Amino acid sequence: MLRRRSSKILTKDEGRLFREISANKTVDFLVEFDYFLLVIALAITVIGMIFLGSAMGNMYADGGRSAMRSQIAGLVIGVIAAIVLAFFDYNLLKKITWPFYAVNVLIMLTVFTPLGIEDYGSRSWIGIGSFTYQPSELMKLAMVLVIAVELEKAQEQGFGLRQVLIISGAFILPLGLIVLQKDIGQAMVLTFSFLMVLFVGKAKFWYILSVIALGAATVPFLWKFYFNETRRARLFAFLDPEKYPDYSLQLVRSETAIGSGGLTGQGLGRGAMNGGKKILVKMSDSIFAVIGEEGGFIIAALIIILFGVLLMRMCYISSRARDMYGKCVAAGILAMFLFNIFENIGMNLGIMPITGLPLPFISKGGSAMITNYICIGLLLSVSLRRRREMFD
Repeated sequence: MLRRRSSKILTKDEGRLFREISANKTVDFLVEFDYFLLVIALAITVIGMIFLGSAMGNMYADGGRSAMRSQIAGLVIGVIAAIVLAFFDYNLLKKITWPFYAVNVLIMLTVFTPLGIEDYGSRSWIGIGSFTYQPSELMKLAMVLVIAVELEKAQEQGFGLRQVLIISGAFILPLGLIVLQKDIGQAMVLTFSFLMVLFVGKAKFWYILSVIALGAATVPFLWKFYFNETRRARLFAFLDPEKYPDYSLQLVRSETAIGSGGLTGQGLGRGAMNGGKKILVKMSDSIFAVIGEEGGFIIAALIIILFGVLLMRMCYISSRARDMYGKCVAAGILAMFLFNIFENIGMNLGIMPITGLPLPFISKGGSAMITNYICIGLLLSVSLRRRREMFD
């Protein structure tokens, strides 16, 4: 019985051998497909849509039906995209990674044109008619794909000055654009994802430490020159809500709504604070507060458990990827979801500052839903081709 080593990444020669053998081997995609990952994502989405419908009910003249149709359309398109991506070898993306990155940078720049929309102090959206889109969503994925490609090259060619400059530039450019958009939340997600990919991609330890040290060194400058009085007050409000009541209102109401839900909740569509429009930004930032109020501890805990299972599955897919590129892509996507989920739920529970990050698969946004499922599709592709026994 011939087996590949399961405890480490294949070497270049082993990887070539595996691909040659795989090319002559018929893969039963229906059997190998990662149904578990897709079902967990869909379960979270369906539960989320139920409560999102309740949150939107008194926010639109038509009871939120048109907004829900957009959400469902995003889900359908996203799931189709995920399934299509699953059956394409993710390594084929290497050929279009840099063009994909460049296109997303150009789209990011449109935020600074008349198409850009400023909302809650951040100019991070573009709008064309009734369609709105946040370019930083796909930009994060584009950065992960580029860094993954370059780290795989570094494994083969060495982690020299050229790779350092390319990797650093591929991170700094989108980070700078997001900072100019004044979107601190997305900047944090991008940075966390970058560090995760560096760690999994086995970048030189001195380089990872340098990135962390440089980031820490910029904090005082950001605090003095970037954070205005409003942003500072929001952070202080997280630390001491009673002292800054004007800036802690969203936090206090979210905590109150979750606490009032008790064990079983007040019932779908029966939440007093949801019905009275007391929960601020309840279709995006504070959707978890609606779930806590109307679904109670049981449904809120179920959502957290499902997210935990989803993240563990992503971690497993990264650990079992057949090559460094797959490991890095899966790890970067894992980091994106992990930070968003922890930050969104955390800010509703009062353990994290409010940054405006949505809750994946649940918060309102058709384009965000499509992006989430594109990421799921890439994970499905990596999982479908993960390391297994060559011969039985």
